[in-house]
Amino acid sequence: MQQLALITRFLTFCVFFFAGAAAMVLSIIAEPELVNYYRSRGMLVQIQQQNARIKSLTSQYDQQIETIEKEPQILERFGPVTFGRKPAAPDTLFPQASNPDLKSETELVLEHLNAPVVEEPVPYWLRRILEPKMRNGLFLSGSALVLTTFIFFGTPKGKFLERA
Repeated sequence: MQQLALITRFLTFCVFFFAGAAAMVLSIIAEPELVNYYRSRGMLVQIQQQNARIKSLTSQYDQQIETIEKEPQILERFGPVTFGRKPAAPDTLFPQASNPDLKSETELVLEHLNAPVVEEPVPYWLRRILEPKMRNGLFLSGSALVLTTFIFFGTPKGKFLERA
């Protein structure tokens, strides 16, 4: 029976001690290490997305170059559209976009689509820990838990004297 009580006491000591120590360590390493870690992860994701976009554009350009090499007349047909020149065809009318509002709205939509999505790489729980009151509270509650653990679940007074 006494062995079971000692095992229970040891397990409760371990649980509460490690919870308090984890709270203290989290409050200490929150600012430089964890923030840098999450920002680095965010930058890594952005770089991977940019690399994927570059690979996609490269493959598209390679396909276009192959098409141009196979059919040289395509370059003549797409040249005016690509470079914004008016086509030079005699006795032919080409439609012109005349609505300036439509053009400005189209530009706004394209800017919105091409704008990168800025996500905060630091999670919400870490941003809360970074607040000074929360950080101090976490450290103090963790240290109080460790202190309470040593007081209530430490070695009993009689057991310490018997071993010595």
